[in-house]
Amino acid sequence: MKVVVLGAGAVGCYVGGLLSLAGFEVAFAVRPAARDAIAAHGVRLCGPRGDFHAAGVGAIVRPEDAAGVDLVLSCVKLYDARASAEAWRPMLESAAAVVCLQNGVDGVARVQAGAPDARCWGGLALVAGRLREPGIVDYLSDMSSIVFGGPGASSDPVLAAFVAQVRGAALPTPFVATRVEDIARPQWTKFLALATNAALTCLTRSPAGVVYRDEALLALARRSIAEVLAVARAEGVPLEDADAEAALAMLRGLPADMVASMFHDLVAGRRLELDGLSGTVARLGRVHGIPTPFHDFAWACLKPHADGHRS
Repeated sequence: MKVVVLGAGAVGCYVGGLLSLAGFEVAFAVRPAARDAIAAHGVRLCGPRGDFHAAGVGAIVRPEDAAGVDLVLSCVKLYDARASAEAWRPMLESAAAVVCLQNGVDGVARVQAGAPDARCWGGLALVAGRLREPGIVDYLSDMSSIVFGGPGASSDPVLAAFVAQVRGAALPTPFVATRVEDIARPQWTKFLALATNAALTCLTRSPAGVVYRDEALLALARRSIAEVLAVARAEGVPLEDADAEAALAMLRGLPADMVASMFHDLVAGRRLELDGLSGTVARLGRVHGIPTPFHDFAWACLKPHADGHRS
């Protein structure tokens, strides 16, 4: 199966590298600088389960170089989802399936705004990593899976073939691909913790070991999670109180030095996914008449940094 990974950040390189090791024909759709690095050295994954080298991956910089693609994994940042889809529209719309692995809950809408005829499926990546340099990812935990789908996913032959090949692969490290009919629930379940952790580690400039061991900050984490839960329910996603409790427990169990990916972007002066995280909670709260004071505050305080050095 031929897979193109759109974007070569931490998630894209991690997932694409493992798919290459699983026997997929993998190419990265990237900018020229990343293309040169990946073409010369492949992709390297370094972390607590060992180091792995996917030497057989390819890299392309033009949509016309992508012929006969079965599956595209869109792994660009939320703020680039539409622009990248516009730039790679011929490839996306000719692929048999496109899986959107952006953070947040609206990746499909953003990708389809740039490539309206793409056959998109929602998804999420459960991966913690940091891009050390083009093609080299430091993965930071045992999380190693993706979940994707939506209505009709269980009968889609391309998605079925993809899952079957992942399950049948003799990989040197665990990796799970799960196909579901209801993607909104797992996306919003992840979003409970994701939006909270991004906001708090960025606002405090502190890692999990500081944030989730301080009672005052824990109270803010609970407030954040409660706001996301209320908005999810208003959007028709039936999250339960137990989901909120599980999100907080997960955050409290993070490694002490772990921060959100948005924190790395903040300190490096790069653009932030703020609009798709706290911005989405605040915006949907206004739509549904739900107060979201914590995420309003987070959005307002971090907004001066949203465009990175251009802010």
